[in-house]
This record gives sequence, structure tokens and C-alpha cells, in this order.
Amino acid sequence: MGWNWMRITFNHVSVSLSLLLLLNFATTAKAQGSTYLYNICLDNNTTPNSLFKKDLNTLFSSLSSNATANAEFFNTTVPGTNSNDTAYGLFMCRGDLSSCGQCVVNATQKLSSDADCSLSKTAIIWYDECMVWYSNNRSILSTMFTRPGVYLSNTGNVSNQESFMKLLFRTMKETAEEAAKSPVLEKKYATRQANISGFQNLYCMAQCTDNLTPIDCASCLTEAIIELTPCCGGKQGGRVLFPSCFVRYELYPFYREPTPSAGGLVPATRYSYNDSKDTEDPVYLNCICSSNNKDLVSDKDFQSRLRTLLSSLYSNATSGKPFKKVEGTMVSGLFMCRGDLPSRLCSRCVAIAKDRIWSKCHFSKEAVIWYSHCLLRYSEVDINSTYIASPMFSEFNITSSFIPIQQQNFFANVSEILVRLSKQTGDNDNRYLTDKSRLNPFQTLYTLAQCTPDLSSDDCRDCLSDGIVSAIPWARLGSVGGRVLCPSCTLRFQLFQFYGGDDDAPPPELPGPSATGQRLCEMYMLIEPSHHVAPQVGSNMKMEKATPKQANNNLNCCALLCFGDTPLFRLLFASEKNKKERQEYS
Repeated sequence: MGWNWMRITFNHVSVSLSLLLLLNFATTAKAQGSTYLYNICLDNNTTPNSLFKKDLNTLFSSLSSNATANAEFFNTTVPGTNSNDTAYGLFMCRGDLSSCGQCVVNATQKLSSDADCSLSKTAIIWYDECMVWYSNNRSILSTMFTRPGVYLSNTGNVSNQESFMKLLFRTMKETAEEAAKSPVLEKKYATRQANISGFQNLYCMAQCTDNLTPIDCASCLTEAIIELTPCCGGKQGGRVLFPSCFVRYELYPFYREPTPSAGGLVPATRYSYNDSKDTEDPVYLNCICSSNNKDLVSDKDFQSRLRTLLSSLYSNATSGKPFKKVEGTMVSGLFMCRGDLPSRLCSRCVAIAKDRIWSKCHFSKEAVIWYSHCLLRYSEVDINSTYIASPMFSEFNITSSFIPIQQQNFFANVSEILVRLSKQTGDNDNRYLTDKSRLNPFQTLYTLAQCTPDLSSDDCRDCLSDGIVSAIPWARLGSVGGRVLCPSCTLRFQLFQFYGGDDDAPPPELPGPSATGQRLCEMYMLIEPSHHVAPQVGSNMKMEKATPKQANNNLNCCALLCFGDTPLFRLLFASEKNKKERQEYS
């Protein structure tokens, strides 16, 4: 058909992943349950009232109706008066989805309305959830095509590129071999995970259209894998999209495992009751200072200017500003308060933060401190309007072993939400956004993402995406809940509402034991595996940890939750009385 490669690199949203796609990628758009990636069309070569256009409309209707009837792959032909007027087409759902009806409907509507595609006799469109392809050439129904092709890559780099690429090629080759095993007209799809190091996994996916033979599928995927080097060498995520197949990899779980759906609840991370939307006092999280500079010990001028800067930041906070950056001589700084807080809580947090950062770090050339209500940082160099992802601090419940498949599928839902939110936050003028998403009939995921308002949309997305990819230990995430803190952005997700807003209604309560009439608290926590907080900071930084009293509360009424007949998670519940109790860990 005479098409050439389209080489495209998109910034992470994710999208992302988006996330984005990311929501991996900055140019993707979430619309009615489907995430648009890219489309390619031949030059306009028909007319609005042509016979082919009428046949194409019939084809689109057939594809959409079959997709909404839960078909995962479908191809069809609408005969014309001659071969040039005949419309051939197909769609394919992403392999981990049982259907993609809305995606195919969106794709056919976009192809019909797009100025560059509506009069084309051959076009292909990719979404995260599906692919739609049509032509007046019947070969698309039986022949393998690797042109046109599209690259999508994450802008973030991995740390050890050589060893990472070896692992990627080995894992992707195994994934492709598994996908290509199925005979003609059966699903050709596979996923595979590989451990990179510590808590970080590599997630791979490969898929061919069902109409390919195993040999053609293997050939198509092999070519796609080869293209990963020019496309995405050393990147944290990427994909190669062909008409007949595609490959994708990420450092977060973006697909769902093909396992029967298990009933039950998502395990939630243990949290401090003080650290909620109802508390007036900011909860201290962490403070990181650069190495002490001996010259600064006797540098009274620097310390005087630092005091002046901190006082200026506080003064701006008391005047009602939720964010302020002050450029001074020798030292600059900024503060940012959580977007939902009233000015009195903002100024209170900044007052506490400035005193503590002075006490801990006044002999350091730069420092950052985080509270639940605000962050404050200073530096001897100008703080420009580009994102700073280091030092990074994170809190998560980490298990000692890899998580079960049921939980992985929950986390695939969570990662999709976070990646989508990272893109939307970058697009928001305030660089602040919250989200509520239902995970199951009893549980809602609450998320908050925020960047310093001086960042560009792309930098905000990149900062949040770095947190999603690099800081969240997806391979051993023991429960849903945690936070990532950077100097330029923050991200948090929980199974309780920890922020304020117009809609403060709590999620539905879990059904309590009728015999006692005891009310269950909003939160429950995973006991096994045990709770562990994993900080991630720069190697040249020192870290002051929050006290256990600030990070824990006592929940001592327990219950057992089972999936089927097998106990999978042991959860703690608390009554309203237990909510008021506290325990200081030694």
C-alpha cells in the first residue's frame, strides 16, 4: 500500500501511560472508556457521495455492532459494484479485555469524522483498547502487514540501559513465542513479567490479529521487537504498533491477568487517622537536607538570608496564597499547599514547616520538607520552572514476596487510574486534581495529584509519571494506598477520602456483623504481610523519618476476609470507639 514508518515519541503522562495511555503519553485522550493513540490514512481519494463511502458506512456499522456484542476480533466485507468500491475491515480488542465495544464505536466515529480520514479508502486507527483497520484491498483480511508502523515511547530513561535491554529482549521474545502458538482464527496474545531488581518488574505484552498463521504472527512480532531499539532503547516504556501485531512494555502493571474474577475486597494500606481530611494539624512526613557545608557554619550572611526567605514565604502564606516562589540573593525558595485546603490551614502548615526546616537544615545549601498539608523547599541556586524529581520520598506497604494474580489485577486498575490522573493534572490550569473511582461495590479509590503551578503541562505530567513508574513498588505492593513526594509534585492514593472538596460523601460502608451491630470503620488494613515503609531518597541526602506516632494508629478489632474458600487476606477492622484509640510504637 506504499506506507512508510511513522516515528513518534510522546512524553509520559502516562499515559502513561497513559500512565496514559499513559496514559502513557501526553498526546493521548481519554474519551468514553477508550484512549486514543494514533491514526494513519491514505490521501483522500473518494467523495462524500461515492459508492465506496456508502459501503464504508455500512462496514463501520457492522464492526460496531459486532464489537458491542462482545466479539474480541471480527473481520467482514461489504461488497461493492466493483472491486474498487468493496470495503474490507476488521477490529481487534486488546487481549486482556473481554470486549471493546465502546472503543470500536469511538474508532469508527473518529475515522468517519476526521478530516484526513473521512474520504480515505485505506486507514488504520489505534486505541489503547482496540485497533480498527479498513481498506478497499482484501489482502488486509489474510496477509501480514508491518507497514504503516507507529512508535510510542516514554521519555523517562532506565538506569542501567544495557542490562535492561537484554532483559527486555529476552522477556519480549518469550512473550512473542507464547502469543504465536495459537492456530489461525484463535486469539494470539500473551503477557509476561520479569523482575528487574528489588521491587521493580518489567511488564510485557504481545498480540497478533487472529487471522494470521502462527508463522506470520511470529514473523510480525519478531520485526516489532527488533524495532524496539530505535524506538525505545533505554526508555521506561514503549510500544510498536503494526496493522497485524503490536508489542508493548512498561514498568507498571498495565494489563489484567487472564484469571477468573475473584470476589472480595482490595487490601488497604494501614494509615494514621490523624492523616485525614478532617485533621487541622499537618502531619509531618519527611525532611531531606543536602550534606552539611562547613563553610555555611560560619556564613552568617547565608543564614540571615535564609531566615529572611523563610519569613517571606510564611508572610505570603498568611496573605492567602496557596503557592509562592521567592527568588532571593544567594537563596531561593517556594512553598505549595494542598489544593483543597483553606488559607488558615495552609499558613499554619507553612509556619510549622519553616521552623522545622530551619532547625534541621540551616547548614545545608538546599532542603525540602513535606507535611500532609504542604511542602516547602529552598536552594542556593535559582529554582526555575522545570520539574525536580529528586530527592524522592515514598511510603508503601511492601510484601516480602510477589503478589498474587488477583491482587495484580486490582493494581492494574489502580495504575490505569493514576496514569490517567497524571495526564489530566498536567492539563489542569491549577496543576491540582482529585479523583474518585469505584474499584468494586464496596470500595472507592481516592487519588490526589498536584504539581507546583509554575510547571508546564509536560513537566507536570513527567514529574507525576516518574513517581508512578519509579517510586511505586508494583511488583510487591502489599495493599492499595501510599504516596510519592517530590520537590515539584506529589501523588497519593487511598481507599478513604483524605482530601476535602464539594463531594465529601464517604464510600459505602462494609457490611458489619449483624449479631453485634458493630459498625466497621471506613478503613481496613493488611496484616500479613507485615507493614513496611520504604523511603527512596537521593544518595547524597540524609533523611529524617516521621515518628511512629505520626504514622500509625491502633486498630484492634479484627475480621477474616476470604476469596472463595481460601483465606487470602487477613484484614483489621475498627469500631468507632477503636478509631479514637492511639498506640505509639517503640
